[in-house]
Amino acid sequence: MRLSGRRLRGGLLGLLIGLASIAATISLSSEPAQAAPTSCRYSGGGPPFSLQSFEAHESRQTYLETLRLAAANRLFPGDEDFELPALSAGRLRSADASATIPPQILYAIAWVESKIAQAAYEVDWGTLGPPKLSFDCGYGIMQITSTIVNDGGLPSRYEALVGTHFAYNIAAGARILAEKWNEDYFPVVGESDPRYVESWYFALWAYNGWAWINHPGNPDYDPARRPYDCNADMSGYWDYPYQERVLGCVINPPVVGGQRLWEPHPVILPEVGRLTMPGGALDPDLFLQTVDQIRERMSLDLPANALAAEFSGGNFNPDRGALLGTPLLDGLPSELELSSSELSQRGAALTVANDGSGLLAWRVVSTPSWLVVGTQAGVALGSGYGFTNGPEHSVIPISAAAGGVPEGSHRGQIRLEFHYPDGSSETRSVAISLDKRGAAFYKAGRPQS
Repeated sequence: MRLSGRRLRGGLLGLLIGLASIAATISLSSEPAQAAPTSCRYSGGGPPFSLQSFEAHESRQTYLETLRLAAANRLFPGDEDFELPALSAGRLRSADASATIPPQILYAIAWVESKIAQAAYEVDWGTLGPPKLSFDCGYGIMQITSTIVNDGGLPSRYEALVGTHFAYNIAAGARILAEKWNEDYFPVVGESDPRYVESWYFALWAYNGWAWINHPGNPDYDPARRPYDCNADMSGYWDYPYQERVLGCVINPPVVGGQRLWEPHPVILPEVGRLTMPGGALDPDLFLQTVDQIRERMSLDLPANALAAEFSGGNFNPDRGALLGTPLLDGLPSELELSSSELSQRGAALTVANDGSGLLAWRVVSTPSWLVVGTQAGVALGSGYGFTNGPEHSVIPISAAAGGVPEGSHRGQIRLEFHYPDGSSETRSVAISLDKRGAAFYKAGRPQS
């Protein structure tokens, strides 16, 4: 995923920015993903956050149900970070709080971005592990990138939830797509009727990056190309602009375990050969040269035969309560006494247990200066997901800071913040004590002579 709701002016600016927002295809292949990046050049400049996430069942049913809820703003309404804004609809583009995103679009984005997986390749289905992280530091299912500031510190509430909990990650992606739809700079299709998948063409383009690489007239793409095949191998992935990959998956949903993940919906794609001719709405020269007339010159008519994507699916009515559960913090110690040997040999650990259901999201708010935590935010797995062997505790490794711990008595606290699906949160502190007398100086957890 890609750029947040920043206003981009001009095709050339979009070209430059888009170079930093190429889709994270490394994580889409059938091969293990590359090692996590050591720095996030395009989003903060620091190292990526050290996070723990959860991977649901291989069927993706849990994720599909969550995506459907996000499309209708039924995940976190009222949460300013994760609610879906009212969509600008109609000829006057008036805010319509009842308008929804066709769920097929979110399904397809999630597949193109991550093959609908929240955790890293090596994490088993139904277990905890590091989140999926692209080469440009995109996190999770929707590959959230530019709204994350990897500055080397501890993650904010938003950053922690996006990187650790699949539902917040999905909600963030839906919100960013809606912001692209609402942006008054990008072109529109027809009268901005969100019920039509075709209407989302430019918002999808902008979701990945308003960039030349996503222009349908880019000479790297065959102008007579057929719709993207969502079930093809990766060899043809780069033969299509981003928005056409997504729309191809709406037309031809992926098959997992012999079953289509969702029902196909017909989409009428723009006539690239005609529209990219000189003077056409998608004329490459127009995109590269025009600064202030993008909407006026590039907007398209809605195809006459387009079909509205009904928000249907038979009995497919996801239960938000079942998906998110009712997590309950259990047994967090009020204090933890460390020894010098723990810090020098293997470090210590703080355990977060969920005695309820679903996922208990947590993040570290602060630590003593002489300690570091190996995981900055995560989720503790409770009961309720029938495909897991849960509960599974979340373990926070604790070790000496890079400067080491000098001799003497040390006192401090680790503050943790816990987040619940109803929007509430609580903060707990764990007192940390260490008596280090007559021992060697420890640096980075190792004895030094």
